[in-house]
Amino acid sequence: MKEKLLVLAKAAPEASSKYQELVCIAGITDKGEWRRIYPVPWEVFWAGKDTKFKKKCWIEYELVDDKPSDHRPESRKIKPDSIRVLSEEKFENIERMLLDRLTTIEELTAKGHTFVSLGVVKPEILDFLPMDNEQYRKVLEMGKQTTLFGDKAYKLEPPEYKYRYVFRDVPLERPHEMLCEDWEIERLYSNCKKYLLEGKYASMDEVHSKVKEKMVGSISKNKHVYFIVGTHFRFGTYVVVGVVYPKKADFADK
Repeated sequence: MKEKLLVLAKAAPEASSKYQELVCIAGITDKGEWRRIYPVPWEVFWAGKDTKFKKKCWIEYELVDDKPSDHRPESRKIKPDSIRVLSEEKFENIERMLLDRLTTIEELTAKGHTFVSLGVVKPEILDFLPMDNEQYRKVLEMGKQTTLFGDKAYKLEPPEYKYRYVFRDVPLERPHEMLCEDWEIERLYSNCKKYLLEGKYASMDEVHSKVKEKMVGSISKNKHVYFIVGTHFRFGTYVVVGVVYPKKADFADK
């Protein structure tokens, strides 16, 4: 059975003992349902691959089974080799879909993660803070492992830091502090860390400042920012899995 998905979240790759590096993908299907799909290997996004796709794109894939693949009702297992990239969706259409589904962390939590484990909130961002990546040394150690053919078992270098947002989900006043797993932030951090190593940035504080400048200051100027939130597989707590916002070109003629 095939299914089409509007991709709204691409979480940073995680090391898996079974699948090596996996990317969590989430979004809304062409039938209007929230969906989380896996396993999506990191290799899908190698440069030059036909399967490489971005947020705000439609993709098609084949389901292994049209039943939840874990305790979260939106999760489905797919055949990663069947992924086909379709087209990019206009932001105004995406925003319409998100506004129709807008909720709050309180509402999601009250329903319970076995009833709903994905949603969208409109944040008022209060702060953006770096935090030590607890998995950093663990994944580094895993990276020393090799396959039967002598290749590195894990090819991605994990970041030393992750980031968390402090925000209010409008219209409520109670603030939340939540880890952000959006892959875009990890890539941005890696680029800024590279500039530090090249001497273009003076310190790690400047690296964090540049990441914050982009993921708070730049994206918040037009007031069209949305957080896709999802529950952690083991703990059931919510994290930000995707940050959705328009490009400058999306409002060029408005």
